[in-house]
Amino acid sequence: MTSQDIKKQLKEPHFWNIVLTGQHAEPRTKATLEAKGIITWLPLAPVRRQWGRILKEIHTPVITRCVFIYATDENIQGIQNEYTVLSPQTVTALYQNQ
Repeated sequence: MTSQDIKKQLKEPHFWNIVLTGQHAEPRTKATLEAKGIITWLPLAPVRRQWGRILKEIHTPVITRCVFIYATDENIQGIQNEYTVLSPQTVTALYQNQ
């Protein structure tokens, strides 16, 4: 998604939300949502992993099973059949009750 696409979409009010994904499905979910025109953010961290003698640096999600989206209410309603979408207030309330 280019910056021009993002600028076109920002004429409507947007809100940050969290999409819950399956295990190890964050990049695939991010790509699917971006194909639908939704602005996404998936924070990645470099991690070194070793398989036998081979040492590689891979990028893994900082927060597992979550993709952040910046979307309108209309976008959210369109993807709620496929994904579980949580608002930041919901997540905060869940963690405060623990």
